[in-house]
Amino acid sequence: MQARWKRRVGRSGFTVVELTIGMTVMIVAVMTSMASQLVALDLTKTLREQSAAMGDLQSAMDEIQLLPPDQIPVATSAFADGQPIATFTDRNLENERIVPDYPGFAGGTVPDPLQIVLTCTWTDWKGRARRMQLSSAVTR
Repeated sequence: MQARWKRRVGRSGFTVVELTIGMTVMIVAVMTSMASQLVALDLTKTLREQSAAMGDLQSAMDEIQLLPPDQIPVATSAFADGQPIATFTDRNLENERIVPDYPGFAGGTVPDPLQIVLTCTWTDWKGRARRMQLSSAVTR
């Protein structure tokens, strides 16, 4: 009777090696899942910043396009060539600056069509310098 009892005990349950392997597999799976969630969170933060930058660029472009072309690139304008647009400085992002550039305009007569390139620079949530551009043109 005792030999029979030993056989049952030996066959039932898991061994320590099986439990160790199972726990190791579970730990690896949980850690991988956590790592992917952290990467997804980082991507979400980056996407939010890029969306805010694009929204600000589009708003600035809309404001510029409301003006007559002859009033846009002049030095006394709020949208002077190469100067940050004051209303968009530090608007939604850290160290945010939107600077207009007018390729083909060197002062004097405003070309038709007037090309407009807006460049948004900011510091992202990780402290990296980021940059995004938006281009358009206006005609008389």
